[in-house]
Amino acid sequence: MITLYPDQQDLIDRLRLAMRHNKSVLCQSATGSGKTVMAMHMMQSAAAKGNAVGFMVPRRKLLDQTSQTLDSLGMAHGFVASGRSYNPFAKIHMIMTDTIVRRLEKAPRLKILFDDEAHFGGPEKLKVIRHYQAQGTYVIGLSATPERPNGDGMGDVYDQMVKGQTLGWLINNKRLSKYRLFGPDTPDLSAIKTRNGDYAQKEINSYMMADEHGKKLVGNAAKHYKENAFGKLNLSFCTSVLSAQMSSQMFNDAGIPSACIHGEMDDADIQKIIMAFARRQILNISSCMLIAFGFDLSQASGIDVTVESMSDLAPSKSRTWQKQKWGRPLRMKPDPALIFDHVGNHLHHGMPHDEPDWTLEVKDRRKGGGEKTIPVRQCPQCYFVSRPSPACPACGFVHPIASRTVEEVEGELAEVTERARKVAVRQEQGRAQTLDELLAVAARTGKKPGWARHVYEARQKKRAGR
Repeated sequence: MITLYPDQQDLIDRLRLAMRHNKSVLCQSATGSGKTVMAMHMMQSAAAKGNAVGFMVPRRKLLDQTSQTLDSLGMAHGFVASGRSYNPFAKIHMIMTDTIVRRLEKAPRLKILFDDEAHFGGPEKLKVIRHYQAQGTYVIGLSATPERPNGDGMGDVYDQMVKGQTLGWLINNKRLSKYRLFGPDTPDLSAIKTRNGDYAQKEINSYMMADEHGKKLVGNAAKHYKENAFGKLNLSFCTSVLSAQMSSQMFNDAGIPSACIHGEMDDADIQKIIMAFARRQILNISSCMLIAFGFDLSQASGIDVTVESMSDLAPSKSRTWQKQKWGRPLRMKPDPALIFDHVGNHLHHGMPHDEPDWTLEVKDRRKGGGEKTIPVRQCPQCYFVSRPSPACPACGFVHPIASRTVEEVEGELAEVTERARKVAVRQEQGRAQTLDELLAVAARTGKKPGWARHVYEARQKKRAGR
């Protein structure tokens, strides 16, 4: 039998309680908390009672690594996936979304369908879920970030959400690693359009590939890694395969052994790179979406791999993708993970352990306003980033009550404290004099254009009243 932590067992107990009243339940649990293990525990229990269950994944590599885990636990299973054998008598089925959607008339009947990475997927996945819901199957969604990339909740699919322990709790209880966040660069992304809640992919790719933007940022990433984390196993998140290849090359040019992996590569080539990474023959792996969610480096290589730092070169307005990225280096290890945010994502999303108020609600975009950004503070003495506090938790520096400034040194690494972002935003707001400048601040910090107009009009009225 699979051995669970007490908090994992508690989550399963609450999930089963929710299933007494609802057929479709969304299970939210932080990256690294063991969602797959918890699902396998429930699958093992259901199969022992003679019930058929399915575990649906959106990508082939997730299928393969989950199947390997089942094999290691002695859990026999079949497949509903192209190129893999289908066993109609199996009690556990590993399912590929893009395969089963074409075979629904022959799909196995299931007692429970687990939807891994529930936040990821479109009409094809919804068609599969609706098929099983119509049959009375229990559908359990698994996600660390239970909302779609555009910010919508998933109440159109799930009736109830059951939440696990927060990422902060897992860190404090030594289940996940502590971390230190650095914010050396903040590019101006105000001209980049937004689509479906995130930067337009084509435009952000072009921006990050431009010599004056992308290559400078990547050069800084290689420089900061070499000066502050050399020897640690580092992941670099990029906006495209081409930018990942460029990133890897610039790390190599800086004397940092590096390689690029992406979804179109052969599994054997990916495994070879990850094995070299685990053995520290390669110190940096650059990628775009492949390692952003659900991809287990240790499972893919067959060797224990602990990511120790990350270089973020992929601007994102989507907290779903950002939380997934931050989760990669937070696996438990003795030393804190180092997070180098070269694109200012912490200014929009707060700190990695800040827990959003996850909800099933689908947003009404006719309403004005938006989510408030989470305040952080940067120490002007050691550059540590943390939540707001009178003194820096890293070096003890006492922040002045008035006229606070954050020294900015071009090309130097700035460690971000939890309060720095709020101070930096206020300073930037104070420096912006025209409406266009305020609109640019709004775009960089995730505020609505109406905020900029409100600030500008308030200033005009104040000046007119003098």
